[in-house]
Amino acid sequence: MGNSINVKKMLESGLDALKKNKNEKALSIFEQIIKEDPKNTMAWNNKGVALRKLGKLKESIDCYNKVLSMEPNQIQAMLNKAYALKLLNKFDLALFIFEDILELVPDHKIALKESDLLKIIISERPKIPFDSKPEAKETKLFNERRQELDDFLKESTSSITDNVDRIIDVYNNGIKEEALELRDNILSAIIQFNEQLQDRIKRITAEFSEIDFVEKNRDIIDKWSDFRDEKLTQLKKLT
Repeated sequence: MGNSINVKKMLESGLDALKKNKNEKALSIFEQIIKEDPKNTMAWNNKGVALRKLGKLKESIDCYNKVLSMEPNQIQAMLNKAYALKLLNKFDLALFIFEDILELVPDHKIALKESDLLKIIISERPKIPFDSKPEAKETKLFNERRQELDDFLKESTSSITDNVDRIIDVYNNGIKEEALELRDNILSAIIQFNEQLQDRIKRITAEFSEIDFVEKNRDIIDKWSDFRDEKLTQLKKLT
């Protein structure tokens, strides 16, 4: 890591630029910090904020995913990711994240307010005609939830892959002590993410009475399991 005083001053400059809506300048500053200190979660998080303010929502989510791959329970990154998903009209995914926050901090005022608001938005979506069969309603909901799960896992596996590849590069370049520290962090992050994913799948499954959500999505879940095991094996080989 570079000079901590310089990094601190750069962070202050970047945050000041954000407050003044000088978002391009802020983005440039946070990118400089990340180049100097790739593990600086505050820089990654605020790079995401700058990108979001510039309208680059998907890129901002990539930044929040970087933070969460290093610190899975980082509340501010979770909030920022949920806001970005909300702006993309991915209300269900945003709601899941606010609910994850409430599992960590049950009285979190923002998460409580946003989750209530999103539940209203979701409930007011155009409904299937009243005379439709219950099976048709579940099929529509199933298709939505399957797509959301698939998108969520694609985003997450992409972020995990980037981090694992970076750790292996650090290790292969002979910086073993730093690589092993990063390895331990990402191992813990993957395990925690897997636990959160299982809880999320349980919550989704409870929405269905006619469809076995887990079995119908076995392909997606198994793909994640294979990916998880592959990355854990890669990381455990670094000794």
